[in-house]
Amino acid sequence: MRFALLLAVMACSGAGSGATAGSSPAANYELDCAAANTAASAQLHCVRTDTRSGDVVVVDYLKLPVSNGPTGAGTAPAGRFTTACGAPSTEKRADVYCIRMNTETGELLLVNLQRASVIPSR
Repeated sequence: MRFALLLAVMACSGAGSGATAGSSPAANYELDCAAANTAASAQLHCVRTDTRSGDVVVVDYLKLPVSNGPTGAGTAPAGRFTTACGAPSTEKRADVYCIRMNTETGELLLVNLQRASVIPSR
């Protein structure tokens, strides 16, 4: 159980960072997720931070729009999108959730992993 929490935190900790020379400008929004697990219950907790104002909002990921296939949104500058994932688990069940965020607008999309593109393709 500790390993699953560590894995979820590691997967989510890469969301958004400042720009470096030759890279994309800093993101307007950052997304962070972590799973909270016990033997009987588990839940994913996500927050979106507006890096300009410091405003933090809780993401109700189960109410987000859900992708229904490949999630590409056309061509955009590098750094426009980021993804945060988490894996809440109990002794009897584990689920993996991934949320894609537009770092410019803050728009969120719950990725249906069963319908997302696969590398290498099947």
